[in-house]
Amino acid sequence: MEIKMTYAIMQNPRHYRVYLDAAGDMAVSELAIAGRLLSELPIDIRVSDIGGLPYILFERDALLTTEDIRILSRLSFTYAIFELRNGLLAPITRNPGYFIDEDISAILKYPGKTNEIFTRLMLNLTLAKLPVATTVKVLDPMAGKGTTLYEALMQGCDVYGVEIDPKPAYESFVYIKKHFEMARYKHTSHTEKTGGVDAAGKKFTATRYQVEMARNKDEQKVGQSRHFEMVAGDTRHVGAYFKKDFFHAIVADLPYGVQHGAKKKPQGGGQSRNALELVKDAMPGWVRVLKPGGVVTLAWNLFLIDREEMGKVFADNGLTVQDELDFSHRLDQATHRDLMVGVKT
Repeated sequence: MEIKMTYAIMQNPRHYRVYLDAAGDMAVSELAIAGRLLSELPIDIRVSDIGGLPYILFERDALLTTEDIRILSRLSFTYAIFELRNGLLAPITRNPGYFIDEDISAILKYPGKTNEIFTRLMLNLTLAKLPVATTVKVLDPMAGKGTTLYEALMQGCDVYGVEIDPKPAYESFVYIKKHFEMARYKHTSHTEKTGGVDAAGKKFTATRYQVEMARNKDEQKVGQSRHFEMVAGDTRHVGAYFKKDFFHAIVADLPYGVQHGAKKKPQGGGQSRNALELVKDAMPGWVRVLKPGGVVTLAWNLFLIDREEMGKVFADNGLTVQDELDFSHRLDQATHRDLMVGVKT
């Protein structure tokens, strides 16, 4: 008789507070996609109540490997991992193996911040499409104060952000340096001006804030460092800030039109509640700096942009939309959030 192992992942209580009634479905979908990276595919992924608490259960024929545990530990909803034996929970030590400490993205609080749990979900879906052995370069072209950058740095990526508002761009630079100092990571920082000419022939300038960091002297000596960079500039100029085919992934949570707005073109001034015009203008530059086979993952408010409109922007720029499971969910009365993953062909 075939014996299957049953595993149970306790959902983080904060995960439920982010997604409410959609929490179980979001977790099942994330595991279904990230589970393709496991040494053996998870079978019969489902939501279950154990002792009045929500768990995600799945089965497989073999014990989890060390790498399997690392992948499961990095899921956005994972609070604790267990093997289910005869109705009893046998704990498995959670070990995400992050490059730096886990609290870096949770400490910083500000209006309009994307919850780090959702950011982690977007990164997990993105990285699941990138079977690369080298250090992954991630760009957030609408970075705010850098939640995506901190989460990607945790996973060992080189991270780059572009933010049109100079204040949060500078504050992210100050924050990351302070964090490295507190954690006693070896690091050096550099600030420089950059610029160019846009499609209309107008000159533009931007400030680049750069930090190179390593966890200790030994890693620093052998070049095992990571790069953090924030550009205080217009995302429409991404193609001028970075080289062609430079990034493995682009991940961004677009303005919802609630806490913050999408900046209009410089000649228009002000802000727009709808980010579609901005994405149409900026996407060609984003795709230009993305490597062939690279991944773009965007999240946005369905009340402002429907999925068909966003899919057309992806297709018009040579991105093949990955028809994955449904990740749309209601945040509040004004926001019904969705996400889309596309691969550069």
